[in-house]
Amino acid sequence: MPLRHSATPYTLRDSPFFRLRTRKKLATLLRVSEAALADISARNDLYVRCWKHKKDKDIWLREQPAPDIAAHYRPIDIPDSGLKAVQSRIAGLLSRITPPDWLFSPVKGRSYVDNAASHKGARAYWLLDIADYFPSCSANNVAHFFNRKLECSPDVTAILVHLTTWQQCLPQGSPCSPILAYFSNLDLWQEIEQSVMQAGLKHSVYADDITISGQMIRKELIWEVKQSVHKHGMKIKADKELSLIDSPADITGVIVVGDRTKLPNRQLKRLFELRAERHRARDAIKKRLLDNQISGRVAQKRQVEQAYNAK
Repeated sequence: MPLRHSATPYTLRDSPFFRLRTRKKLATLLRVSEAALADISARNDLYVRCWKHKKDKDIWLREQPAPDIAAHYRPIDIPDSGLKAVQSRIAGLLSRITPPDWLFSPVKGRSYVDNAASHKGARAYWLLDIADYFPSCSANNVAHFFNRKLECSPDVTAILVHLTTWQQCLPQGSPCSPILAYFSNLDLWQEIEQSVMQAGLKHSVYADDITISGQMIRKELIWEVKQSVHKHGMKIKADKELSLIDSPADITGVIVVGDRTKLPNRQLKRLFELRAERHRARDAIKKRLLDNQISGRVAQKRQVEQAYNAK
């Protein structure tokens, strides 16, 4: 009989992956045949590498960019449709494990606005960004999670590692990489949580962004957090680190000022520019495109302002 799983959140130990010991049960859980699972597990040709522009999401390259423009692109390994479906299933099951209050991405129902709004009322902020986040999440860490945290058998663990990693790390294009980046570094996140709580401060994690806030943040705490990050094989981006006190903080694209949240000036300026462009437009198709962009930005502004008004 097929395994049934409710969409209701559950604990780590209640996950259907917990103590999963046979390939047959894994295939049933992932909704594939044993033969299909065996085929995917044996193949090493399941990804196509492309390069995505870091700022313009619509620009992709099929060939490796020339050295003079390489810094503007990041490699994306795109899984084939069969593997992607399995990865989406894994991501869906792991996403049902109840997240901590301080984790905002990847968590369904929590947004970048919620992440920023969680720091309202603080005087001091310290913003940190982990460098090369997915490439730093090693296959060994993923294996540790499935084998030690979820107590999967060695052969089930090996299959799950093969399904979710590529070239010994989490691939950028996999739908389960975001959630596995969190779970494969559970020990790191728990160390940071303990350090921040002992300091009487608040923190949040949004993918690779770490924000710490409170009335005052000591450098000793930040040093302790950095040591934890380094110990777990990662690095902090020096050029993205920022310490603020009694100043507006740009937290995941939302400005936090005391008890207020608002859009950055660059976003408000762009909305003004789009409205002016719409006023000058004469072509009907261009007008509709601009209307859609304006509508999206107005909705974004409303979302941020609602976070400000929320109690």
